[in-house]
Amino acid sequence: MNRSMLTGALGATVLALGVAACSGSSTGPGLTVSNTEITQAITSDAGDAIASSVDFMVSDEAAAGASASLVSGAPGVSADVGPAVQASTASANCTGPDGSGWYTCQDTTFRQLAVTRMIRFWEGTNYGLWWSANTDSVNYIATIGGSYTQGWVPFRTVWVGRADTASMVVNRAASPVQHIWNRLGYRQDSTLVVNANVTKTWHYTAYDTASAVTFDMPRSQYLWPQSGTIVHNMTVLFTAHSATQSFTKTVQRRAEVTFNGTQDVTLQVGGVTCTLDLMTHQVSNCTGT
Repeated sequence: MNRSMLTGALGATVLALGVAACSGSSTGPGLTVSNTEITQAITSDAGDAIASSVDFMVSDEAAAGASASLVSGAPGVSADVGPAVQASTASANCTGPDGSGWYTCQDTTFRQLAVTRMIRFWEGTNYGLWWSANTDSVNYIATIGGSYTQGWVPFRTVWVGRADTASMVVNRAASPVQHIWNRLGYRQDSTLVVNANVTKTWHYTAYDTASAVTFDMPRSQYLWPQSGTIVHNMTVLFTAHSATQSFTKTVQRRAEVTFNGTQDVTLQVGGVTCTLDLMTHQVSNCTGT
């Protein structure tokens, strides 16, 4: 039994979502969009997606009753929740375990997005019956879908289609106790902007990897990941069209964040370096091209 189960489960979920191909680029006569504008939007969207990856880790721990205390005010979290309340509430919304140890949970809503989850607990080499003091790791399979409007960018709508598999390891030998995340994700997102009679869309096909993203416990004291990285490898099909003209361009970008225990982290997207606010998801102070 492979306790990490990342690659196989992700592949199956990706097939369920469907894979969209982006290849080549072309330009219609008379309508052009600058590389700077395209890159600025990609950088903003990448920061939003990476900050969301952190949010989903927080949400997944809450769903499993694994957080000693959550960040009050974090996206999707309304208050601190004690572990006993989390476990009883979350387990009541899940059925199982099945023969492979998986609990299947009712759909939930997170940041206006619909989330489906499967959760499996481990105690050594044995499946666990929900979260307990003996849990040493947890597996997750999740899909996230829906749309929302980015509050910091007017007239900008984001559609999300995302499939993730993850493993969270509990390091009780550390002081304080640590939760260490590894995650693989596949997403097909789109961002739409309409202004000046031109409709602009960024279509993303991305493979996401979270490596050793480490949270110290309790979460109410240690708000942000202490270390680890998240990388999103993106193929972006940009389209713009007016009533009579069109423009398309395909680009590839690699986005990376390395965590340092603070709310503001450095975001690298291709040749652009920015600051990403993990709470608000906003990207600022960008340099480079």
